[in-house]
Amino acid sequence: MSTAASRRRLNHAIASFSHFVRSPNLDALHARESGVDLNFAAFRVLVEIARHGPLDLGRLAAITHLAPNALSRQLKVLEGSGFIARRSSGDDGRVTYVEVTPTGRAAERQLRAANDRLLARQLRGWTTAELDHLSAQIDRLVADLRDGRV
Repeated sequence: MSTAASRRRLNHAIASFSHFVRSPNLDALHARESGVDLNFAAFRVLVEIARHGPLDLGRLAAITHLAPNALSRQLKVLEGSGFIARRSSGDDGRVTYVEVTPTGRAAERQLRAANDRLLARQLRGWTTAELDHLSAQIDRLVADLRDGRV
């Protein structure tokens, strides 16, 4: 059973991590390292489209857990950069699909490689077992938070 103090420490750690991940400085670091000027939120959406696409917007929203207005902003960024293309469904013109363009695939590869290089440098003091344990705990935390159990 957790204590109030342990939950407060966790809440503080989550807030600190969230602030770090949303930092414009982190976006700038990734842009310098990768050569691709794209914010982290848009990169996340690009990765999911590349992994699961072509996708209709409803499925993409479910996968990314983004609100429609937030997803729309990131799609505009990606489309404006030529990283994704939209197309209407042949069966139902009201349904829009998004897919990664060749330019988007190249950008995704560059960003993934840059992210891996950055993490390798930043986490060089961590063992594989420590990183695997942390990843598993974060996955568990996110699943519990999404399920409303926490």
